[in-house]
Amino acid sequence: MNLRSRLSVLALAATAAVASAPSFAADYSLAFQGVTFEMSIIDSDTFNLTMLNTDAAGGNWSGVTNLNAFQIGDIGTFTGATATGPGGFVNISKELNAGGCDGGGGGALRLCFAGLAAVAPSLSWDIDVTGGALDVSSLGPHLKVRFGDATHDKVGDLLSQNIPAVPEPESYALMLAGLAVVSVFARRRKV
Repeated sequence: MNLRSRLSVLALAATAAVASAPSFAADYSLAFQGVTFEMSIIDSDTFNLTMLNTDAAGGNWSGVTNLNAFQIGDIGTFTGATATGPGGFVNISKELNAGGCDGGGGGALRLCFAGLAAVAPSLSWDIDVTGGALDVSSLGPHLKVRFGDATHDKVGDLLSQNIPAVPEPESYALMLAGLAVVSVFARRRKV
């Protein structure tokens, strides 16, 4: 098989891989102390935030029983937001700190939600913003989370990290196709 034929076969294989690659559920994902945080953009003013394995949190989150507050930043500027999901979380125009959504500097740049949800294998909220449209930072959304114990006192670290973007399936397929082409040329040089 000549080089042109090999490259054609590789191109067809890469195209098939892109077409059959599974789509990822989340646009952004972060794992921290055994908990996975995923954010998916639904439309221009709605996103989903899902927390997986909160009931199996490790590290200094071991023993958490409740989620008391969470905050999303670096996703645009808004006048308000509504969260639909467990725990009756409501948007408060404050910054999330160790005491909850009671710090200064919140407002239109950050969405802080206070409520109470028992930890579970999966907690998920659809969040609809008002007075703006989603505009996620190139670093990804910034997430803060406050877990508590049965008396609602803070347990462990207050998470404060950017959630990195999940690569598209096409990125993986193109990377594999590129590696295949490089290996063809490397093999050809040996012959």
